[in-house]
Amino acid sequence: MADLGKKYCVNCLADVTNLRLRCTDCQDIELCPECFSAGAEIGNHRRWHGYQQVDGGRFTLWGPEAEGGWTSREEQLLLDAIEQYGFGNWEDMAAHVGAARTPQEVMDHYVTMYIHGNLGKACIPDSIPNRVTDHTCPNGGPLSPSLTTPLPPLDISVAEQQQLGYMPLRDDYEIEYDQDAEKLISGLSVNYDDDDVEIEMKRAHVDMYVRKLRERQRRKNIARDYNLVPAFLGKDKKDKEKEKPVLGSGLSGAVVGGGGAGGAATASAVPLGTVGASCMPAIPKRKITKEEKEQRVKLRALCQFMAHKEFEEFFENMHKERVLRAKVRELQRYRRNGITKLDESAEYEAARHKREKRKENKSVAQSKRGSGTAAGAGGGASGGGTTSIKEEGKESEFSAIENLSGFELLSDREKVLCTSLNLSPMRYVTVKTIIIKDHLQKRQGIPAKSRLPSYLDKVLKKRILNFLTESGWISRDAS
Repeated sequence: MADLGKKYCVNCLADVTNLRLRCTDCQDIELCPECFSAGAEIGNHRRWHGYQQVDGGRFTLWGPEAEGGWTSREEQLLLDAIEQYGFGNWEDMAAHVGAARTPQEVMDHYVTMYIHGNLGKACIPDSIPNRVTDHTCPNGGPLSPSLTTPLPPLDISVAEQQQLGYMPLRDDYEIEYDQDAEKLISGLSVNYDDDDVEIEMKRAHVDMYVRKLRERQRRKNIARDYNLVPAFLGKDKKDKEKEKPVLGSGLSGAVVGGGGAGGAATASAVPLGTVGASCMPAIPKRKITKEEKEQRVKLRALCQFMAHKEFEEFFENMHKERVLRAKVRELQRYRRNGITKLDESAEYEAARHKREKRKENKSVAQSKRGSGTAAGAGGGASGGGTTSIKEEGKESEFSAIENLSGFELLSDREKVLCTSLNLSPMRYVTVKTIIIKDHLQKRQGIPAKSRLPSYLDKVLKKRILNFLTESGWISRDAS
């Protein structure tokens, strides 16, 4: 009587009461899963016929060796529960599967069979790609904290912090750039009944706020790069001797925020591109001419688009270009005079110096002869001599020295002298300063101990002394 309700496979006579596959084209053809997988054919039955799965929900998916005796119906309820409640909510999943299963049994069975079992090894790859957007990464979403990552605090005193309104632990200022930027999002709230227009409007507010934060941080980075805070506090000159490469320094609330009591003073006293030269010790030191200073002021708007190193290299390359242009003009002048070799240029310069010396001596002699006559006649002679010197300076064009530093400090006669001696303006100013200082010390009875530069030989020294004596800078006894 116990076998009346059982079903058997027509091919292997195995018990298929719990699970069998019935042919929809043939009558009374029911196969076990093993014969169905092997493609068994009996009589008119063919393996490509249609099939219908018939089960009572009491068979096991993992075979008799699986622990717990989980039936197919329980497996289906377990998969439905994991989809509905999520991984880890084992109590609700156990209640969904049935009262016969505890939360511990549900967890052990799912982890053992579906994750660490053969099914998990076949379906779950060894390395799972991360498809989740990390909103905290530097290039992440609008809530990324990296948008305003604070820089290392400034090394300034407490009094200077109070002067700037600087908070070192936050790297913030009491008055920031666009101080009211937080009002864009301070009143935002996401409600369940918001329509699409309201949601997009709130997203636009967040986007505007993020843009303002980025602009605020960009201004701080520029101030650090160009070392504006020490320049504002007047510390850049004091620290020149002990300076060292640094990552940068912050910006006062006036510069960053564009407001406050010292905002106008900071913005005007510390223009971008004219301070912070001590930040880049790799750039060779040289005296900046007045023209270059004016050019830096005109182009300081580029500081917000260029790093400090790039800005300094830009002006250094412009200086090199001016020097090269002056050298090219000098070589073109040699070529116009028929000189094609550098050895011949030395002879040409020596001959030109002799001619200029003769003209200069002639003009000086005329001025001396004119000094014994009437004041009016003497003034005319002196004016004629000066005019001849100026005309000679114009003829020489000062092409060799006009782009060198210190050129604007020379008189017309001194320009002619430096051109004739092939001496740079700054070297001439140095020699002139030393000679006049020694002369004044000797007149006061103080022994002069200063040394002339090594590049000054006897011939150059004698010519400069004669020039200074004739110009009235020093007396003839001293020369």
